[in-house]
Order: sequence, then structure tokens, then C-alpha cells
Amino acid sequence: MFRLILLALISFIRAGHLDFRKEYDYIIVGAGSAGAVVANRLSKDANIHVLLLEAGSNPSLISETAAFPAELQQTKYDWEFKTVPQKLSCWGLKDQRSRWPRGKVLGGSSILNYMLYVRGNKRDFDEWAKDGATGWSYDDVLPYFKKSEDNRIPEMNQNGYHGIGGELTVEKGPENPFKRAFLKAGKELGYDIGDYNGEFQKVFSEVQGTLKDGTRCSTKKAFLDPIRGRRNLDILTSAFVTKINFDDDKHVKSVTFDYKDRTETVLVRREVILSAGAINSPHLLMLSGIGPKEDLEKFQIPVISNLPVGKNLQDHVATVALIFTTDGPHTLLKSKLTTDDVIEYLKNGQNNLTTVGGGEGVAFVNTKYNLIKDWPDIEIILFKFSLASDGGTTFRTGVGITDEMFTKYAGSYVNDETFTCFPLLQRPKSRGEIRLKSTDPYEHPIIDPKYFSHPDDLKVLVEGMKICLEITSTSAMKEIGTEPIETIIPGCEKYEKFSDDYLACAAQTFTQTVYHPIGTCKMGSASDDRSVVDPDLKVIGVQGLRVADASVIPLMVTGHTNAPAIMIGEKASDLILNDLKATRSKKEL
Repeated sequence: MFRLILLALISFIRAGHLDFRKEYDYIIVGAGSAGAVVANRLSKDANIHVLLLEAGSNPSLISETAAFPAELQQTKYDWEFKTVPQKLSCWGLKDQRSRWPRGKVLGGSSILNYMLYVRGNKRDFDEWAKDGATGWSYDDVLPYFKKSEDNRIPEMNQNGYHGIGGELTVEKGPENPFKRAFLKAGKELGYDIGDYNGEFQKVFSEVQGTLKDGTRCSTKKAFLDPIRGRRNLDILTSAFVTKINFDDDKHVKSVTFDYKDRTETVLVRREVILSAGAINSPHLLMLSGIGPKEDLEKFQIPVISNLPVGKNLQDHVATVALIFTTDGPHTLLKSKLTTDDVIEYLKNGQNNLTTVGGGEGVAFVNTKYNLIKDWPDIEIILFKFSLASDGGTTFRTGVGITDEMFTKYAGSYVNDETFTCFPLLQRPKSRGEIRLKSTDPYEHPIIDPKYFSHPDDLKVLVEGMKICLEITSTSAMKEIGTEPIETIIPGCEKYEKFSDDYLACAAQTFTQTVYHPIGTCKMGSASDDRSVVDPDLKVIGVQGLRVADASVIPLMVTGHTNAPAIMIGEKASDLILNDLKATRSKKEL
């Protein structure tokens, strides 16, 4: 009892006085998919003092529910970014702007995402290494994927490509007729059923998701919650970082942030690790004097290192246009959820509410434009919901579709049994950018993905849409009553339905981000003028600063970005600790 009272008093004194030290060995900016991992790994050494700064707060319990990830978009847990108006896409969205949700919360975007655990293709990482990111080939990164993972899918976790016992739990959703029909359709079309994170990626598969006992397994849950008691790790929420400060030798000396209605500056002895994501990391670098010289000078920001920060922006682009009806209670209808469903979910975690972000099946396929046998250029996800499934509320507003477009296309199907076949372009050739809008750190930067600015991207996505139509036309899918909705996409009436021109119009009208921005702090050779960080993730031209998040990814992965971001956090931690070990060894000599 005395010990408990003593601990309570210490906590009270600290809370009333100061939540952090004046100086740390390492300061991590951002507690998302990568930052949470780095905080966990570095603080294992009791002799290292670590500060983790997160602009957001703790997530609410609703984030635990696997089936409705869109519910946390446009809340205090979301940065609520928007792109600039797009010329060649987003025609059916408000102001032709794409909403880009990003997690402003402990766990970052792993709190908001659809939880699919998809690493990428072997060739992706080998291409990174060829492009100058030495040490990041597939053979180099596979151990880091496996290190984090606790794969609980028996038919997959024994093939040598998965980890068991790591912090990040990977499960599959419950069995149901909808999933079985999708896998049967794949067989009917001549595809193998397999593990897209395994030896071959061109397969049809059940969804592998970051779930733990049917609930979301975010990086907060996996990597931060178990270590809250570490005395050498301080975690500050609602701590908005405004600048990274350097000395005259271009060595990081401190970080400035707003916290509890005051501005604080904390010193750093060794390194700052920037893990704020593909939008906020380049934004903070530019505000701190690291970025394109001509852009910084426009805002009278002293240039510390002239680097192409914010360039090379890539995103997986898709469309929500392909909606189908189906017989029977196969889909995820919000209006049909009952108290009994919630009780069953809480008891055993094995009903509709445990569906991985509403996704039932994943297929990786080749279009006619891709002749490489096992490097698919399209991913297809079968989602058991559509724009109309929640009554036309959360999902539609999350995408940003105008009221008129929604009413004309999907309004007559509100609360009907509908689902979406969702084709994702895998390796876009279009390149966008992020630029400063002002010197105010609270004003969002300019985000321009330039969707379909390279014509090949639209051509490949159209082929992916045609494969969706093939899948939904199989006898397997017809057995559950699958039919495309009858309405025509407004603005596409002049084209024959499902012709190439119609599908292109559909993709350009109902354009959808897949929430995978990457590349804005490109990793590569230090001698490459396209690089922002070197293969050790050190920012070029300065000392004591690394970037560890999806912004360093040089070329888009054939998959999703949460798993690679976690892998980057794992490898970054080893790079940092290896440097520390070398420094300590030198001192001992």
C-alpha cells in the first residue's frame, strides 16, 4: 500500500511540475507506425533517455472496432488534409479535391487505416537497393518484417515468410459465404489461392489484417502500451513540434514544440528521429530550413541544407465506382447492426464487426501492360460495403463525393445489400509534390498528388477495373446474386457502359486515395541529387537527424504502406543502436 501511495505522489508531483527532462539522448517526432516502433526499441536500453512527441492524443475505444475505420476520419484524431483541386481526377469530389486522412493520435495512421497487412513484392525492395538505397533489398528487410510480426493464421505462418511472437498481431477475419465466393471466383479464373506476403504474390487470398482477438492492433497497442512503465521513456501527447534547431555546424541541437499553452525547447544529445509521416515530415523539415532552396527563400527561411524535400510524392490511386448488388445478408450494412451483434462481438470477436476494415478478399493480378510474371500491377480488394452501405454518411463524406453525385449514382441503393470491387493501381508513374503554403506550422502544406498526370496510370487502372468485372461475372459470384448497379455515373453518359472510355471516366470521377502517401523524403545515395536521406536514413547535409517513416520510401511498394513503415521503424532502430554501440566502443578504447 505504501509503495502505491508513493508512486501516486510521484506521478502527481511530475504532472503538476514538469512532464519531461531538459535534455534527452534521442527525441522522436511522431508516434505513428514507425515512431512507436523506434520508441520501443531504443528505450529497451535503460541507459538511453528517449522523448516521444505526438501532436495528437490517445484514441477512443471506437478505434478498436475493426469494421468501421472511416468513423475516425474527420475527427480530432485526423489531420484532415486535402489535396489541391485535381485536373485529371476527382471530378465527382467536392472542389475536385481528395481528402487525405492522416492519424493525429498515438499510433498515427495505424489508428485510422483499414488494417490490411500487405508488405509488398520482393522486386520492390530490390528496386530500392538498385536505386541507391543499399541495404534495403528484400533479403535485407524480410527479417525486420518477421521481427515485428505475430502471425496467427496457421495455414500461412509456417511457410518461412512470417514471424510468430512479435508485437504486431496478424489475423484473418471470420469465415462467410462472401469470402468463399471471392476465392472460388479466383480459382474459376485460373488463379492460385495463396499468401500474398509469401513466396508468390500473384494470388487470390483472404485478407491478412493487423487484428488482435478481433480488434484493431495499432502500433500504439503493439509497441507503446506494453512499455508505458519504462522510466527512461517519456511520451508527450498534444505536443505540436514547430521546429528542429541546429547549431552553426549544422548539427541538431534541440526541438521546439507547443505543449500545454506554452512553447518548449528540449535539447538532444545524440539524434532527432523524424517519424511524422509523408506529409508532416517534409513540412517540418522545410520549416526548419531543409528543403528546396528556391522554395525556402520565397518564405525567407534560412537554408541549412538544399534538398528536394516534398518532391517524389506517390500514392496508390483507386476508384470506388464499381458497386454491385448481392442476394442475402452478405454485406456490412450499418442499418442492420443490432445490440446483439455488439454483444456477440465483445464476447467472441467473430462476427461482421471483426471484418478487416470491411475487406474480405485480396487479389494481386497482372494487366496486359505488365509482362513480368510475379510483379502484379493491380491489387483488387473486395469490400463488403459501398458508398451506400452506411446510409450515405461516413464513407461517402470521407471520400468527399458531392451530394449531387452521390444522390444520382448511389442514392437509390442506400441500405441495400451492396459491395465494392476496389482496384488499386500499384506502382504509379505520376509524381506529385508537397510545398510550403506559409511559415505558420499550423497551416497545412500544399498537397498535389497530380493523379493520372502520367497517362499510363489511368490505362492500367482501367484494366484493373475490367478484371473486377471479370471476377464479379464468374459463376461463383453469380451464386450469391452479384449484379452491377444499374445507374450510370453522372458525366459518363456519353460512353457505352463498361467500355474503356466509360471506365476511364468512372475512375477520373470517383477517384479515391488509398491513404498511402510516400516518397517525400526520398532515400537513396548521398551523391544522388534526388535523395533527402541516405541509406542510413540520415538527412543529407546535416548531422544528428534521421527520418524514419513512409516518406523515405523511394519507389511505391506493390502492397500497402503500414507494414513497410513498421519495418522501416525496426531497421532504423538497429541503424541508430549500431551507431551508438560504435560510439561507445570508441570511448572505451
